[in-house]
Amino acid sequence: MTKQELQQLFKSEILPENDNPYHFQEPQKASFSIEANNTMCGDKYTLYFDINEGQITSVYFYGIGCALSKASISIMCKNIEDLSAKNIMALSNKFIDGMKQNHSIEHSDKKIQMLQQLKHFDGRVDCIKLGWEAVKNHFENTEL
Repeated sequence: MTKQELQQLFKSEILPENDNPYHFQEPQKASFSIEANNTMCGDKYTLYFDINEGQITSVYFYGIGCALSKASISIMCKNIEDLSAKNIMALSNKFIDGMKQNHSIEHSDKKIQMLQQLKHFDGRVDCIKLGWEAVKNHFENTEL
């Protein structure tokens, strides 16, 4: 993609997702939470999970960060609700692998495909992967 195409994708997809993110609020209660922090740029979010019988039933998030990290976490939350820990791990690993240079992975969700295209957007891969890596790291080390 050209720089102009990446900028257009940012304006048409990321900014609207940033302005109207999915479940962007602190819930009254949650089964558990995960911190997602990027100390280099200051992005800091808390992800709140509800669980029932080994399935994630809802995911909320709240915090501060750039449009890319916020939009990426919003898209991630939509995609991991109603999944088991095993499926969340698989999706997170697949997404993170797809964010490597010269490596793309097909996914049925067009928004995830779009995020993977933005890996070439001015070195902002860490912003895009922030929430995904936090979730991956949590579920690698914790059983539901």
